[in-house]
Amino acid sequence: MALRASVPDEVDVVIVGAGITGASCFWHLASAGRGLRVACFEMHHKLHGSTARSAAAFRHQFAAEVHIHMSLASGRFYRSFPERFGGEPVLRENGYAFVYTGAEAFAQACARAERQRALGVPELEVWTGAAAVRERLPMVEHPALAGATFCRHDGFLLPDVITHTLFEHGLRVGGCLRQWAPVREIVRAGGRVWGVRVACEDGEREVRAPVVINAAGPWANAVSQLAGVQIPLTPVKRYLYFTTQIPGRQVRHFPLLVFDLEPYCRPEADALMCGWDRRPPKPPGWDRFPPPAVEAQALDSDSIEPGYGLGIEEYGYEVLAALAEYMPWLAEQAGLEHATAGYYEVTPDDKAIIDWDPRLPGLLHATGFSGHGVMHAPATGMMVRALVLDEPPPFDPAALALAPLLENRPRPDPETVII
Repeated sequence: MALRASVPDEVDVVIVGAGITGASCFWHLASAGRGLRVACFEMHHKLHGSTARSAAAFRHQFAAEVHIHMSLASGRFYRSFPERFGGEPVLRENGYAFVYTGAEAFAQACARAERQRALGVPELEVWTGAAAVRERLPMVEHPALAGATFCRHDGFLLPDVITHTLFEHGLRVGGCLRQWAPVREIVRAGGRVWGVRVACEDGEREVRAPVVINAAGPWANAVSQLAGVQIPLTPVKRYLYFTTQIPGRQVRHFPLLVFDLEPYCRPEADALMCGWDRRPPKPPGWDRFPPPAVEAQALDSDSIEPGYGLGIEEYGYEVLAALAEYMPWLAEQAGLEHATAGYYEVTPDDKAIIDWDPRLPGLLHATGFSGHGVMHAPATGMMVRALVLDEPPPFDPAALALAPLLENRPRPDPETVII
């Protein structure tokens, strides 16, 4: 795949951002059979942002109905990936276990499980009591276990393979991907989107397009401001830590484990990838519009800030110690070997924005996934295709609408299972 592609003068759709969300929108539109001319512009290289830094988890176990439906649709897409595109499976179905030590929290999880089953989540199990949890999760040794929920069709993904493949197949049907080509302006004319102004190695170019899709992840608010508008989205840095190899524990067969909706871990070869959505804290005002000001240039995924490295008194060992409360053997058998970071782009209710901007016709946002962008990328592409082609939406538009957030009004059916 060529890194440089000619810049067209006019297309039907421009996508800003070449992570997994942009890739899904690119493929779903380019392959729609409607002859759409689709161009994607990325300021760095594809996969530069949060996609490649994700824990890449996949689950059906959500509270919000729209998220459950998006997971069901995305799961079908990911399981069909080898047949559809060739190559290896991209979803490793090790399962996903939510473990609880508190009776009230477990009761709430049981109620969610009933709803998830009613909406079609397959083979969702509820394990009640310490003995049932220990029988199925022998690696967990906490003295007070209330229960757990488990879906064996959950697991984790290969986001780099998915993103490369979707772009490759989108290019085969005529799409244009231009990397190292930042969009400098979303051009307006006649009260609507006219196109974009793009910086290329030979100077700036204007590309006519009646539709611009903002799929820039943590940079999506900065992209919105190129059109003179803001959206209720705040980038929040999140860290992942990788343990040393743990021989003899067969950790590569572990499910993704979440303890009391706090620390979590999953296999990474014979080590564990660990995380905890606790720090850094979200900035004041993140749950209101307009959001706190963030300089796009300050978003540096490559930096490990002081206090978040591998030192014994830094956050990584706090995460490891929290996990060791549930798996005490970790304290003796594992240290930390590597840390990485990326950004969640969070919205006031932790649900995505997949909607036309009511202030500027032609501007469509596909962002704000609050940590769920990789798992819901196929569903996002389906929704974007429906909006662009004026087809029946596959998911509840009200649940993903932008307008209520601009007015600081709640959207229906909030998400409560955030890790």
